[in-house]
Amino acid sequence: MLKSWLVKKDFKIETATNVNDAKQMIKEQPFDLILSDIKMPDVDGFTFLSWVKKFDSDIIVIMMTGFADIESAVASMKSGAADFISKPIEPEELFRKIEEAFMMHENRQRRNRFCNEFILPPGEEYYQLLNQLDTLAENKAHLLIIGDRGTGKNSIVKYIHDKGFHLCTPLVKMDVEGLSNKNGKRQLNNPEASESLLMEKFREAKGGLLSIRNVDQLDINLQDELLNILTRQNRDDNFTQVIVTTEKRDVELQKILIPKLYHLLEKNCVVLPSLKGKKQVIVAFISYFIRFANFTLDKNIESIDPKLQQQLVDYAWPGNIQELKNMIMKAALHTEGTHITAKIAPDLFGRNNTRIESGPATTNPIHKLRKENYEKEKIMEALELARGNKTMAASILNIDRKTLYNKMKLYNVSL
Repeated sequence: MLKSWLVKKDFKIETATNVNDAKQMIKEQPFDLILSDIKMPDVDGFTFLSWVKKFDSDIIVIMMTGFADIESAVASMKSGAADFISKPIEPEELFRKIEEAFMMHENRQRRNRFCNEFILPPGEEYYQLLNQLDTLAENKAHLLIIGDRGTGKNSIVKYIHDKGFHLCTPLVKMDVEGLSNKNGKRQLNNPEASESLLMEKFREAKGGLLSIRNVDQLDINLQDELLNILTRQNRDDNFTQVIVTTEKRDVELQKILIPKLYHLLEKNCVVLPSLKGKKQVIVAFISYFIRFANFTLDKNIESIDPKLQQQLVDYAWPGNIQELKNMIMKAALHTEGTHITAKIAPDLFGRNNTRIESGPATTNPIHKLRKENYEKEKIMEALELARGNKTMAASILNIDRKTLYNKMKLYNVSL
């Protein structure tokens, strides 16, 4: 009955008749909302709710019960439920509660920008970058972002969307590198599939922003399709800004992209600075990520040992800001009090590499998170840092929940 009501409201619905089946479905799909009974034969609803919140705290849960008493309502809310509805259920009341739950969730996410906000560290280089981004956001100009791994490309895409668009406008992401089938062959090798996929994403982003990650891996057909999209758009209410990102340098990119597409994109190009050797910037990010770790992991860290901080400053940071974020998160997990001590350096950098050299640290456990070779290990490390919480793990990896679910399924990663 509930499914038939909700399908008519254009919700995509799955049902489960027991908790074990429900858990398995939640592990495989990124659900936005769960309606769960409190009284169930195998496991009570509160136990199931607790499991859901530990597994993925971003899922909204509304509890249902035939016993409409205040104690059940209070217990539901204390356990993390968004709302409570008593049976028999009236359709309009259910729709209202679902709508309110989504609104509250969205408002909470808007207030909590801590996890994904663009951070402006000190220095003229970043100040000029921010001014350039503000201009591009205001003009809704198509943009090419060039930056090494972990330099903040995703954060800048989000910053431009938040700065240049209303919150209700879509931000759609397309990762070219992730588009592989089970045999490891890229779906983009099929011209019809690649074109239809790009057009599907472009229509989904209508009036908002489309972000294409790893533009250097687009095949020729898709490059031509993208060029047509960029050149044939009208500047009306449905205009869609397109931002493409790459780790390739300008000279390399020029050899990969078709000339017309390259010359169009290079008109508005942002090159992100790397982290290596920038003491002020590294110290600023250390301070920020300690506050982030306190917020995310419920810690109360106030300071870091100067010796450890100097080690962090001296490190080469091949993974840039993202690697530093992972490092501080790991340091926070190894810290019980209010002070991060230098004693945890072996846990951060590797037992045989407590002294940090200027070159790449191949024995550093965080180093193995490099995306091009160890994406599966990177996801597993993030899940470990997040203690299994997928929302937190996605934040650590700087990707959205659905992308994390898809990659976990692709690499057969289970908790």
